Amino acid sequence: MSDNKADDDMTPSEREQWLREHGILIETPEDRRQAVASATGTDGIVQQIQRLSLNSGDADGSETRAEGVQFVYLPHDTSKAISTVVLPLSVMKNMAPGGDFLPTYVKSFFADGRTIDEGLFNESVAKHNLVGGDLEKFAAQAAKEKGKTQTPSAKLTSNALTNATSSGSVETFPLVRPASTNQKKGVYIYLDEVGMLKNLPLNSRASKLAGQCGFFPEPKFYGDVFVGRVEANNFALRNVDLKREEILDSTSAWLVRAPGENLEWQQSFNDMKGATQESANDGTDGVAVNVEGDGQFAYSWLQSEDEVELTVALLTKEEELDGKKATKSLIKVSFRPQKILVKYDDNVKVEVELYSKIDVDGCTWTLDKNNLILTGEKADPGNWPRLQLSA
Repeated sequence: MSDNKADDDMTPSEREQWLREHGILIETPEDRRQAVASATGTDGIVQQIQRLSLNSGDADGSETRAEGVQFVYLPHDTSKAISTVVLPLSVMKNMAPGGDFLPTYVKSFFADGRTIDEGLFNESVAKHNLVGGDLEKFAAQAAKEKGKTQTPSAKLTSNALTNATSSGSVETFPLVRPASTNQKKGVYIYLDEVGMLKNLPLNSRASKLAGQCGFFPEPKFYGDVFVGRVEANNFALRNVDLKREEILDSTSAWLVRAPGENLEWQQSFNDMKGATQESANDGTDGVAVNVEGDGQFAYSWLQSEDEVELTVALLTKEEELDGKKATKSLIKVSFRPQKILVKYDDNVKVEVELYSKIDVDGCTWTLDKNNLILTGEKADPGNWPRLQLSA
């Protein structure tokens, strides 16, 4: 390769070869994965996935399974099998005792060498919200890579973000949290924290699984993900088995319980904030604000610094006394950057122009008997003085 060849004309492999020939040490995603395997004395998650592709008939991993805790590989490609993989005991022995080891173990899988999409990055920065990641955290990581103490988030570039997450970056999404009704065992999705910004394909199977757990609309996940179970015992966490059959079978006990457990958790979380404290902003500290309409309250709302929650009564008191029940198929919810619209049986129940913007991708709804619970993720964290745009 000629030294005067324009850098822009080089392919990635040519650039890598040129750097090595000129004595520059570089680390590829495969190098990082091999380092994980060497450090733990066992094959990493990448090697397990590679073996699955070679043993297509071994979706449960029985032929190649090491001793350890089982969890599930959920690829975005629907032609690929949902498979059982293992968190080896040898890996857990090399880590600090206690805790969820899966984020550390699967991290190398997401060190795939993909770069951040410039257009998606700029769009996310404009919204002041990196979907699937935190801007300030990544800015700090980018600063650390450069040996600096601080880097303002406004100066974080797509290249810096690529470097900050080059070793893999894992986000966890709680499908259901530990509770007394599930023997303190929660189930979580482990995903690439910047998968959306890498322009990875949508994982429809992961979204459907979240929908089965009561999240509406179904959250979006990008690229391949993993699903694992964690047990909380005396405030300590430990990984426990989750088998592929428990993902594939919609009648699995944990899946059937999940919607109700998630709703109960959200209500308990709101109650925990306290309903007796005075606040300078409406809807804070767990104190709901009732909004009147048609002779009864049309909806109530709460807020935290990160979210706003609305509870909408779908039926009138008379309809409830007559024994009527709300029907999910009649519900239509529209989340817009600064507006929420709820229709039931084609009748408008709530139409609110919001005080500030929400992140549409982070909004969900859940049906609790005859009440609709809507949760909107704020585009910019902070308490709003009121819910509606106009006072």
